[in-house]
Amino acid sequence: MPRQNFWSGLVVSAFALLALTWIIPEYAGSNPLAQMPPELVPNIAAWVMLVCGAIVAVGGLVGLVRAGESPLTFAIDWRGVAWAAWPFAYVAVAVWLLTMVKLTWLGVPLIALLLVLLGERRWWLVAVCSTVPVAALYVLSVYLMRVGVV
Repeated sequence: MPRQNFWSGLVVSAFALLALTWIIPEYAGSNPLAQMPPELVPNIAAWVMLVCGAIVAVGGLVGLVRAGESPLTFAIDWRGVAWAAWPFAYVAVAVWLLTMVKLTWLGVPLIALLLVLLGERRWWLVAVCSTVPVAALYVLSVYLMRVGVV
């Protein structure tokens, strides 16, 4: 577990640094008339990610040093890698499908299927967790923003 903590903390810290140095300055935009600058909240979130990732990475490194283990290993559990990667592949395929079909038509079944595949068996929880985000996006986009994307 310390090795996983070390590497996950390192990756989170690296992403936070990427966000602070490139993503936020490049894509946050600017609004000189705004009372709150548009990059303020993303900067705060990136700093929180950086600090928390560093804490997790240092904790993992301390655990590795105490156990006398190296942070690198050549014994890769490919079944574990595949098990960790399939939800990302599922979401990538779902996003691709949603570029062709409206979210309100396909969003609920895609979310519900993902929850069932992840092991959720309480039908009422699957129903609520799959319908609420789609309904909230529908209300936000159609009634509040009047864009009509969904």
